[in-house]
Amino acid sequence: MSTRANSARLKTRSVERINFAVVAVTATLFLAIAAFVAFSTSKMMEDEARSTVENVVKATVGRIDRQMASVESAVENSAWIVAEHLSDPDYMFRITGELVQNNPFIVGSTVAFEPNFFPSKGYYYSAFSCKDAKGGIKRIQQGGEAFKYHDMEWYRIPKESRKPSWCEPYFDEGGAEVMMCTYSVPLINRAGNVYAVLTADISLEDLTHHVAAIKPYPDSHAVLFSQSGKQLVGAPVDAAPASDTVTIAGKTSNGWTVELVCPLANILQGARRLVRRIALFSVVGLGLIFFVSWSFSTRLQRATAANERLSSELGIARNIQSSVLKRKAPPYLGTMLCPAREVGGDFYDFQEKDGLLYFAVGDASGKGIPAALFTFLACAGFRMAADMGLPPDEIVARINALLCRDNDACMFVTLFVGRLDLSSGRLEYCNAGHTPLVVVEPGGGAEFFAAKSNVVAGVMDGYAYAMQETTFEPGTMLLAYTDGVTEAERTDHEQYGNKRLLAFASVHAKDAPASFVENLERDLDAFTAGAEQSDDITALAVLVDGGQKA
Repeated sequence: MSTRANSARLKTRSVERINFAVVAVTATLFLAIAAFVAFSTSKMMEDEARSTVENVVKATVGRIDRQMASVESAVENSAWIVAEHLSDPDYMFRITGELVQNNPFIVGSTVAFEPNFFPSKGYYYSAFSCKDAKGGIKRIQQGGEAFKYHDMEWYRIPKESRKPSWCEPYFDEGGAEVMMCTYSVPLINRAGNVYAVLTADISLEDLTHHVAAIKPYPDSHAVLFSQSGKQLVGAPVDAAPASDTVTIAGKTSNGWTVELVCPLANILQGARRLVRRIALFSVVGLGLIFFVSWSFSTRLQRATAANERLSSELGIARNIQSSVLKRKAPPYLGTMLCPAREVGGDFYDFQEKDGLLYFAVGDASGKGIPAALFTFLACAGFRMAADMGLPPDEIVARINALLCRDNDACMFVTLFVGRLDLSSGRLEYCNAGHTPLVVVEPGGGAEFFAAKSNVVAGVMDGYAYAMQETTFEPGTMLLAYTDGVTEAERTDHEQYGNKRLLAFASVHAKDAPASFVENLERDLDAFTAGAEQSDDITALAVLVDGGQKA
């Protein structure tokens, strides 16, 4: 055998050993990364699910607490009226009737007195009022041998404890004929004796329907327990939560417990699909690694070409987004839209209709293409609602309904929507978790405009958005913007901030809207010189009475 042949064989064996080593190391790293991704994805999705469930429980507990607080306040504020009219037993029906009529949560109310408190009324006297089937008020004297209320929980417990209390839920047979819970306040005379108990009954039907309808995941279910642990809503549950579920509980101010149980199988469904795909890909991938080691150069060229195609497609997407969102503005408007990436999640829009200027500024959660698609939905919802002439709260409500639909990614949009009368300066507006307006006065002062902040759009379907209104004098400049303006950073991570924004607005108060926004962009560029833009930057300046001055 020739020396050249031996040399070629040695080189071949050397290459084979190198390839084997490369395959072994690559396979080990590949399996380690696959296992890490599978574990991390499952943990991340479980943590996100816990956070989502906790927020749902907190919102439900808050709703119950607000309803209970309304009832408690109404009853306690009526106690003195009873004391003022003890000379007229029949007046008690008026007191309980007004409690029922004036509070939407109260379906029944009674003033129940101690035995023989009114000799003319007999041993039992309980002036009970409730809503009838036609929405009127029905009055009943409940006390009697068939209804010995002195021994009943709603009367006995507050009398003995001398403190207001909520009783256990019960069916009000002979009264309102519904499942209810009673809040009782003992009435104490100057001698320190309890002479009566004033109550308010609330129906549990709407509350239990609301709790039962909570399903953040397909097989999840909510359970409501009373103070004593009696289950009011939901399917029967085990005393100890199963290990394959996520269970979050919250307690209301009156001792009830809201518990939300979500099977891990639902929560981790996406992660488990990913694990199965990773496992399948690993089996196939290990067989192809040797081939990949020889064809690395070709694959790199293909990847480079794919990246170039992706860059081209993103450029097209940026042009499409720019053509949709960036519109020619009238003289009384100034606009700025600077995405941090090829496409962004910020948007502004406006529409003039019948002398009214509808305008909106929004900021979608996340970055890039997902945020941009969410932005398109919000923008489309605004244009449709504005074209219908709807008020700002209904516009935001329609956008919220649109975004909540099939929102598996749990994305959301902060929004400020306004409707400005160009001639009078009257502004109707609705703020859905967005940054506050900057109001620039004609004389040069600037300040943030305090507005009630509603829930962001896309997270709570059916939320009742509130509208507010105010009037600005002619010449006032309104600046709506996203947090990318105040959170713009320099290389040392110092942010532009609220103080710089107000100072800029004061100096440029007399600028035309377009010049105002252009100068703001220059000021941001000068402040962040050399730093990479980390967030989308959007601003919309509106000159009040601009339609008259244009």
